[in-house]
Amino acid sequence: MTHDTLEDRSVETALIEGFASHLHSQQFLFVPGNALGDMLALTPEDISGFASHWPRLTLDRHMGDGGTYRFRRYGAFDAPPGSARRQLPHGPYEQPKYINSLNGDIARMFDPLEPTFASHTVLNRLLDWLTSLYDQCEGRPRHWNIRLHPYRILANQDEKGNPTPEGLHRDGVDYIVSLMISRRNVTGGETTVTDNDRQVLWQKTLQRPLDILIGKDAHSMHSVSPVSPVDPSQKACRDVLVIAFTKVAP
Repeated sequence: MTHDTLEDRSVETALIEGFASHLHSQQFLFVPGNALGDMLALTPEDISGFASHWPRLTLDRHMGDGGTYRFRRYGAFDAPPGSARRQLPHGPYEQPKYINSLNGDIARMFDPLEPTFASHTVLNRLLDWLTSLYDQCEGRPRHWNIRLHPYRILANQDEKGNPTPEGLHRDGVDYIVSLMISRRNVTGGETTVTDNDRQVLWQKTLQRPLDILIGKDAHSMHSVSPVSPVDPSQKACRDVLVIAFTKVAP
């Protein structure tokens, strides 16, 4: 092992410890996309290749508000400590009504993740990094259930797109991530993070590819404002990846 490798690992460990400390104390963490890309050693080709999966998301037919502006897929992974992460068999996604007032208590079946998405370099490096971060927050390696929700929100001059139609909410998990993939012809889409008393902790618009917001779900709530097109003659498009980590009971 070279000196550079040891030094790189020391820097990586220090960064993870610093991020974990911030997440633990503030209940959320924002990392700019350029910094995340550097930490994950991603190339522009890696990022564009990953983003190329979003045009193949499919219409969400379970919207309680009747909207036709949301496209998505869904998949889940099991990540035991000390073992390889594995994709779980495809199945429905369900949340209780008290968590999701709009679409809760419904077993929603979405199209599965594409194999090239589930095995992509960007996703695997990101999940490795998040696992290290959350293990640091927890004080030890944990067994994680990971759920992946790639979303595309569309808007036009007749219909706004609503990234969080349920409003300010939590997701009933341990840690929740919003990763920006791209914004095209979009105005709006400001993210708000609050504490459990709905006092605002942070407000910012995720703008650049790989901008990432991480929240401790039990201690914070979040929402995203509706999006509209800058140029009304063209569609607006907001692509994100939402990732939920939940501890698996021993």
